[in-house]
Amino acid sequence: MTRRRKKAEVTRPPEQFLELSEVLEYVGAVIARGVPGAVWVRAEIASLTDRRHLYLDLVQLGEDGEIAKCRATVWARERYELEGKFRRATGGALEAGLKVLLFCTPEFHPQYGFSLHILDIAPEFTLGDAVARLGIMREALVREGVYGLNRLLPAPDDYARVAVISPEGAAGLGDFRRETDALEAAGVIDFEYLEATFQGREASGSLIRAIAQARDLHAHAPLDALVVLRGGGAVTDLAWLNDLDVARALATFPAPVITGLGHARDDTLPDEVAHTRMDTPSKAAALIVQTVAAAAAQATQDVRTIRASGAQAYVEAQSRTQWARDRLRDAAARLVERQRADVDALMRQALGLTPERTLARGYALVRGAGGQPVTRAAQVTAGQALTLDFQDGTVNVRQEG
Repeated sequence: MTRRRKKAEVTRPPEQFLELSEVLEYVGAVIARGVPGAVWVRAEIASLTDRRHLYLDLVQLGEDGEIAKCRATVWARERYELEGKFRRATGGALEAGLKVLLFCTPEFHPQYGFSLHILDIAPEFTLGDAVARLGIMREALVREGVYGLNRLLPAPDDYARVAVISPEGAAGLGDFRRETDALEAAGVIDFEYLEATFQGREASGSLIRAIAQARDLHAHAPLDALVVLRGGGAVTDLAWLNDLDVARALATFPAPVITGLGHARDDTLPDEVAHTRMDTPSKAAALIVQTVAAAAAQATQDVRTIRASGAQAYVEAQSRTQWARDRLRDAAARLVERQRADVDALMRQALGLTPERTLARGYALVRGAGGQPVTRAAQVTAGQALTLDFQDGTVNVRQEG
């Protein structure tokens, strides 16, 4: 049984329809009725393009990534006042990565789609967000027990090997090297310079890699310090340094960390966890130069002290040697005298010249009043009492003439 193929049915297009522009105009009207006027919108700047007008991509981020995204515009007629307000409060310009609170009117254009027209900005929100984030990260480091770890390391009393992390071509690095290049040229300090990005979304990863390089250098040959430098910057620029992973890497670094980030009023997390915070790169350099100079002065003084002590020890040794020589000479003279007397006594005994034997032969021993032997007539004075010792007794006599 054959089946007959149906002929293709021919349908007519709807007689009623809307043009795309009409649909989009309707959407725009709905949006306008739903959000009458401007509202404050909290978001993060994902990207920013400067083409006389400022074109921004705004996002809302959640734990799983982007929750919402749309375009926004600052028209040139409002740009000068808005940017000036933000710069006066923060010291910096609008840029990607900032959390912002914007006063906007929702707009829908049939050709360009949905966007927000930015009329005003609340810079204090951006500053407050940075402070809040800083507090949260600080508390995390305290809980981990690493917040003050680097400050427990002993301060260097001299510098011979130092690693330096800074942005490429940074003015602050030039200020630092103007003070320290002479030390390196003289062979006093070996500096290892490492580059890193200090602003933008790449800052965290770049700084962590540079710190890891410095750690490898320390493992190869110990560093006396790690110096982290950049020039002066706005609060919003410095906020990129408030990164938990960067702070943790600095807090646990095995050598003292010195920061010279070019600001005095505002705290950053690297400043807080560093061993020593200096306001500027020049002051960080001055710290190193002064420490080396002090160590050199102390070494010079130590050399002088050692030389003086050595000279004194030599003089004392010479004195002790002379004293020993004198004592030895005197002892030797006394020994010789004793030996001579002993020899004389032995000779006299051997020759029969002892006093006893002499008296036995009929001689007498003449003694003075004190019992001292008298051997010459010249020793006797008129009227002097004398004692004559014979073999068999003693006779007392007096000289009469």
